[in-house]
Amino acid sequence: MKSEHMENYTKGIICILLGTCCFAAKGILIKLAYRYGVTATPLLMLRMLFSLPFYAGVAIWLQTQQQSALSKTEVWQIIGLGLLSYYVSSLFDFMGLQYISAGLERLILYVYPTLVLLILAFIKHQKISAKEKLALAIAYTGMLLVFVHDIKLGNSWEVTTLGSGLVLLSTISFAIFIVLAGDMIPRVGSLRFTAYGMLSACAGVIAHNLAIEGVDSIQQPLPVYALAFALAIFCTVIPSFLMNEGIRIIGSGRAAILGIFGPVVTLFLGALVLSESLSFIQLAGAALVIGGVILTSRKK
Repeated sequence: MKSEHMENYTKGIICILLGTCCFAAKGILIKLAYRYGVTATPLLMLRMLFSLPFYAGVAIWLQTQQQSALSKTEVWQIIGLGLLSYYVSSLFDFMGLQYISAGLERLILYVYPTLVLLILAFIKHQKISAKEKLALAIAYTGMLLVFVHDIKLGNSWEVTTLGSGLVLLSTISFAIFIVLAGDMIPRVGSLRFTAYGMLSACAGVIAHNLAIEGVDSIQQPLPVYALAFALAIFCTVIPSFLMNEGIRIIGSGRAAILGIFGPVVTLFLGALVLSESLSFIQLAGAALVIGGVILTSRKK
């Protein structure tokens, strides 16, 4: 039994590590697509259009399996959480990336474990220890370092603040999703939760874009379609199943710790693919964010 438990735990670790690598490339692909003139909402719609058949296929397959029926409350909860994570959160993220570097975006997104801590402290009145306060200070100092670095690159204070604010809203909504979904994924199953939740997110994103941008926004240069397809497969479908399965097996706290190299991967990919600068300040900021998240996620 012990070896079986270890094998299952190892599976969870692999899921989180692979999912983290996939998510780390998301900002890079988005920034590449923006070079062709596409804006946030049409790109997000294309991402979801390409993702939709995969989630629909899994949902149809699940209907053939013998599983306990979901209650109406559970169905609405899954729909709401799907809209919160991959519609609301993704929309703010895509919008923010129009103004800031992929490296800063990933660091801001990665402070979500600290936001989960703050949300739990507010909702469940969990006391924040001295160690956790130190962790919060370290993480946000690191984020501030990279924020200032982006301004020095030539971006105005207003533009960098706008982009960072949008990505921070994305991070807050994702943190709320983690808090609310933490108890639900083990109960309904990660596969079912992901498929149904993502279908609701796809519907929300597509409806939003058609209402705001119109049907003509689907017409984009060919490279945008290729990048949107890559976003759909490698940065949406694959990691969404991997991450939710990993969280089910090892829990969200350990998953956060395992994802510590995600921001660093993005920083190096940004330097390699986008020719974004990779300075000592950025690396120091990333180290502070990662250190703060590790302290936050560790068991007392």
